Amino acid sequence: MSIDQTPFADEMTSVRQPRHDLAAEQAVLGAVMMWPRALDDVSRLLRAADFYRPAHQVIYETVLALSRRGEPYDMVAVGAALMSGGGLSRIGGAPYLHTLVSGVPVAVQAGYYAKIVHREARMRALVEVGQRLAQMGVEGNSEDVDAYLEEAHRQLVSHEETTTDPPLVGEALLEFFDELENGTAEEEKIPAPYVDLDNLLDGFRPGQLIVVGARPSVGKSVVAADIARAAAIKHRAPVFFASLEMSLMELVKRIVAAEAQVGQHLLRKDRMTPENWEKVTKIMDRVSSAPLVIDAAPNVTLTSIRASLRRMQRRTDVEPPRMLVVDYLQLMNSTSKAENRQVQVSELSRGLKLIAKEFGLPVIMLSQLNRNPEQRQDKKPAVSDLRESGALEQDADVVILLHREDVYDKDTPRAGEMEIIVGKNRNGPTATIHAAFQGHYSRVVDMAPES
Repeated sequence: MSIDQTPFADEMTSVRQPRHDLAAEQAVLGAVMMWPRALDDVSRLLRAADFYRPAHQVIYETVLALSRRGEPYDMVAVGAALMSGGGLSRIGGAPYLHTLVSGVPVAVQAGYYAKIVHREARMRALVEVGQRLAQMGVEGNSEDVDAYLEEAHRQLVSHEETTTDPPLVGEALLEFFDELENGTAEEEKIPAPYVDLDNLLDGFRPGQLIVVGARPSVGKSVVAADIARAAAIKHRAPVFFASLEMSLMELVKRIVAAEAQVGQHLLRKDRMTPENWEKVTKIMDRVSSAPLVIDAAPNVTLTSIRASLRRMQRRTDVEPPRMLVVDYLQLMNSTSKAENRQVQVSELSRGLKLIAKEFGLPVIMLSQLNRNPEQRQDKKPAVSDLRESGALEQDADVVILLHREDVYDKDTPRAGEMEIIVGKNRNGPTATIHAAFQGHYSRVVDMAPES
């Protein structure tokens, strides 16, 4: 009997079967039973549900169970385990196990065939999700379309979950020392735009959720633009900027003003001088070539952000995204049916944290603060002032609060100064950093230039 001859002829009679490759499935199972080391590569990629044929799922589950118990999982051991559990008849009997082993290719190809099985399983998952979406589209409520799309994304992501066991601490320790020695972590982080802030946080790192909170008109959008400009223009790190508050042209105007050091109020045809034209012209090349993608669509959701990030990954004119900036959280649309806005904000916050981990990038999320700072004598904000939900403080790796005395007292001797208060820093100390707020240029700069 050849490797593609099986006792399951009834499975071959369907005209339109789901995507699968029985020969690849057989090759994988034969390899792991003949060469135990092959399971190391296969188990990192495949779970039992990835096999199309139920009999193959049973065999693979048996192999994994024997492996977890530290017992052999060759053809004889698998057959004995199936017999004791009453499952031997479900896979076609002992002769079928012999068929799998006798027809297996060389061991080094086990990983190759496992990839084929995994790809076919993913294709079947697409069909399943598509069928569910089609049913939602026919029977569902059109007002819930965003929720349906979010559910489709969750189903696809759950299919991609691996069965790899978490590493022992010793393995993680070796990786940590490798980062210390080779500086791999240094290459991944994106520096903050202000020297003292960068020294305190040691940059923005993949998987982090950084919340920037302030009362209206203090300058949180200016700081968000500074972070995006520094990452994309100075450090050439691809950035996706979801601007819910400002239009595309407003944000571009701020970027030009900050880079060229020309007042925003002067960036008009009737006010531009030859000197300002020269300044703007000088920065055009470095700004236009920056890997900065700006989405100023009004109806931004977690689903649309994920879709935009995936599209950015596929674009040929820009590298995959390395930072996401959202300005700002309270303007985001929620697909949740929860009537309580606090619950919706909590879901949005948690969703952005998951996006940070899923795409392996830092997420800079702007948030409004409640009115509590205005009730205090010094007007300074606290982490507890984050508006609408305590979940923001819980989910965030870093919480940055902004304060300017001249917002409340025009005659203060500290006019033009911004306090950048790091109220939470999961991986380091907290502190207050002082910087210069240059509102006419739409930027914040270090109080003193680097020496």
